[in-house]
Amino acid sequence: MAGFFTRSKNDMKYLFAKKDSLSKKERKRKRRGWSTVIGIVLVLIQLVLTILVLKNVITLDILPTKYLIGLTLFVIFVWLYDFTSQFSNFKILGKLLAILLSAVMLYSYIFSAKVVSTLSTISGISTTTDIYSVVVLESDKASSISDIGDYKVGYNDTIDSQLYKEAMDLIESNNKVSPEYKDYDSWENMFDALYANKDIQAVLISNSSLTSLKETDETLDGKIKVIGTVSVVSKITVEKAKKVSASKPFVIFLSGFDEFDTLSYTGHSDVNILAVVNPETRQVLLVTTPRDSYVEIFDDNGGSDLDKLTHAGNFGVDNTIKTLENLYDGLDIDYFVRVNFTGCMGVVDALGGITVESETAFRSGTNAYFEPFDFDEGENYLDGAHTLAFVRERMAFKAEGDFRRGRNQIAAIKGIINKATSPAILTNYSAVLDAVSDMMLTDMPSSFITQLVKEQLSNGGEWNIQSYAVQAERTGYGNSRYFDLYGMSVDYLSSDSINMANQLMTKIQNGDVFDVDEYVENANNEATSQSTTSSTNK
Repeated sequence: MAGFFTRSKNDMKYLFAKKDSLSKKERKRKRRGWSTVIGIVLVLIQLVLTILVLKNVITLDILPTKYLIGLTLFVIFVWLYDFTSQFSNFKILGKLLAILLSAVMLYSYIFSAKVVSTLSTISGISTTTDIYSVVVLESDKASSISDIGDYKVGYNDTIDSQLYKEAMDLIESNNKVSPEYKDYDSWENMFDALYANKDIQAVLISNSSLTSLKETDETLDGKIKVIGTVSVVSKITVEKAKKVSASKPFVIFLSGFDEFDTLSYTGHSDVNILAVVNPETRQVLLVTTPRDSYVEIFDDNGGSDLDKLTHAGNFGVDNTIKTLENLYDGLDIDYFVRVNFTGCMGVVDALGGITVESETAFRSGTNAYFEPFDFDEGENYLDGAHTLAFVRERMAFKAEGDFRRGRNQIAAIKGIINKATSPAILTNYSAVLDAVSDMMLTDMPSSFITQLVKEQLSNGGEWNIQSYAVQAERTGYGNSRYFDLYGMSVDYLSSDSINMANQLMTKIQNGDVFDVDEYVENANNEATSQSTTSSTNK
């Protein structure tokens, strides 16, 4: 090899020599010298890209140690071969390997950099958008916000007072108007004043609050009209939860936000699923709680009152978590993942569609999506739009609507997990990361997410995904002190069903391996038998 180095060194003398002054042998040495230089440049590019990739891989801590050591030794060995080959008779092979490895490393660097960026986006500082509507009476002559310069506008900032102030500033700066504002401590009093068209002529209200009011007053749409909206964009720093071990049992709250395009820390939580994960037994239990469950919800001031579960989201994800931890006594929720409608569609489309199992055939309505879709009993292969209609539809199922919707949501989550853990993710990773980074929010530390991937790569194997839907004892009516809503249609949860959910979650966390459906059926049969025996004895 020393001789090759010496020959290459001598070849370098002819690099910039004029061709006409060189002999045939010297011209050959010049070509050989340039070939060596080009090869060294290619090898140096390979080295830089290799270092960048290894830096990202080490930062992510996503590979098991044995894989990381193997990868490092492999790329070092190939690089040494490519480098030394430039001083031997194997220059061409070394160059081809350098080009090939550089292309692989460039691809790997782009992928790893994108993963780093996505993790920092979804589990750090996120941009959220809250929409506020300006509402007037249906008969009012105003057709845009610029028409309300001499109006008095009512508002109720019991929730998110700072955001209301920012909305008012945007109304004035964007439309060159300066309406007078009047603060109300009750939505009912505020709209009564609007209907009287005396004290106020318009209302400023967040879209989430307006949606809540429409739930109990089906005539509201016919009485009012929205003449414009303002979008309050703010950055929120999600406080990262304390990291737990990805190899030990943990609980994640999956929250579905009922809006398109925007992602917010506050707002209705129409999907409320607890994912209890035990990596040791490879079991996942998905427990769904109906959005209309009439439970004790918590506000930012430490207060609480009976209300719909979905309304807890108006005070933020943290308060929905408090509500669920209170409902399921003794449960500790480690992390949350929040996604909106656009995020749901984006992830499914990025995965190339998912397969879901439908209990029956049904047709979704325009309340679930902009157009109706037909679903078959059994397997259905769905794109993003069909998936959203599938998980949102409830009117087609009559009295069972909200509970059937919960089961459909779990079916869709199973479909996403199955597709995301299949080889298909390798060809769709870029689109999936784009969808996740724009429309998902979590308090998981990046290190926990990468540890999950690391554990999966290290241990492999499939997960046993099971589900349980909490049932209602009866459907009735309830009131909301927070939103001045009276006679809301709500679900009174069955205490037996809540207890069963607690049992199942505890068993999963304790490492019991069992079939959930079979366990629930046996428990119900035993309860029925005891009830029959008790009645007979009496």
